[in-house]
Amino acid sequence: MRTRGSRVGRHCPMSTYVPSPDEVAAAQTPKGGWTKKQLAEWGVPWPPPQGWRKHLDAKWRGEDVPPLEIPETPETPDQDTLF
Repeated sequence: MRTRGSRVGRHCPMSTYVPSPDEVAAAQTPKGGWTKKQLAEWGVPWPPPQGWRKHLDAKWRGEDVPPLEIPETPETPDQDTLF
């Protein structure tokens, strides 16, 4: 069984499509964020790591950037460790 913490240190595969900065801005929701579905279409993991917009902007400009890292999430303790 895979736990949440088993993703630590892995990289998120990037989508082959890279949106322009204008497309990223236009996809922003009325509350000022982006949907999980939209970010997934761009190859951005959920929750989005810090700097994801700068990363997409650099890729759109043709810069060679490493893949985004999947953010570390705290492991959920199993029931035995709670008692």
